[in-house]
Amino acid sequence: MKIMDEIDKKILQILQENNRIQYHKIGKMLNIGASTVHYRVRKLVKSGIIKSFSAIVDPKALGYNTTAWVGLSVDPRKMDEIAKKLASFDKVQIVTTSTGDHDILLQIIAKDEKELWRFINENIKTMEDVEKDFHVSTFLDEYKRTHIVKV
Repeated sequence: MKIMDEIDKKILQILQENNRIQYHKIGKMLNIGASTVHYRVRKLVKSGIIKSFSAIVDPKALGYNTTAWVGLSVDPRKMDEIAKKLASFDKVQIVTTSTGDHDILLQIIAKDEKELWRFINENIKTMEDVEKDFHVSTFLDEYKRTHIVKV
């Protein structure tokens, strides 16, 4: 873990809530100069604590009404290769190797169930070294989705 002081933590908290806020406004909130905020943000980016600044999009607002977790069992020797291949698909939002019932977990978005299953049949079922028995859990109601990490 990288060391941050209280000011870094406050800057990080503010940016997580609104990454478009101007540095001089952060400076006013924390009683420091905008150049100090700029320097500290650059330091947080350089250290890898801040990975990127991006808009958070609601998939449903763009017509992606179906979200699912897919659990796959794969040849352990090919896990990294398969995970990287899966990460290349636009519909795949999250790819993670894992312990437990499945070697790889994916989060996939699709316009509807039909598109989800078409994607699975055309792109996942056809992959070598992916076992044919896999698990799909479709989201019903979403109660929380956040990008904010408590600092």
